[in-house]
Amino acid sequence: MTYAFRRLFCLVAAFCFFLLSCAVDKFDQRDFQADATFELVVSKSKYLKPGTSNITSQGAYVSLAHGLMPGNSDGLEVMFFTKPVTQATLPDIMSNDAKELRKSDYAAMVLFLDKENKVRQVNLSYVVPGTTVARTVAWKPDELKRHFSDMTFNDGRLVLKSTGSYSEDESAQEVFKLTWDIDLDLPVKREVKR
Repeated sequence: MTYAFRRLFCLVAAFCFFLLSCAVDKFDQRDFQADATFELVVSKSKYLKPGTSNITSQGAYVSLAHGLMPGNSDGLEVMFFTKPVTQATLPDIMSNDAKELRKSDYAAMVLFLDKENKVRQVNLSYVVPGTTVARTVAWKPDELKRHFSDMTFNDGRLVLKSTGSYSEDESAQEVFKLTWDIDLDLPVKREVKR
């Protein structure tokens, strides 16, 4: 090999290595960790099993969602799992909407955003075997201020500290209480159209 050919070969190899290293998204476990607990206490229900169940988050991720209903809104979807998110489960999250991870217990919180990225409504879903509860847990200004005022969404990162509860006890058929305690600081890992 001539000197010029070796030099060209080394430059091409270095360039290919650079492209490969840029293309590989490095997995960082901290991007998927959040302290979060959820509890459902069912006192009376026509459809839900009475008793208490809990979800303690071992893994979480945030998606920026467009086209949410009502009103074709933007929002942040936060998924909380009882299993940790790993390099092996990442493809399920990124391209399969976490269908495999959602086969076990999980909670999902949707923070609907206004034009200034402030929360205007919060929906919470709680899923354990045999029980699914999905409710709008905050939409009135006083509820949002009380439970979701400690939230910022800037530069693709969600910081949220929230403790709260939602009760349904006025219905003759349903009496339950859903509580949450969340402390997270996570980057948005995916953007989706709903």
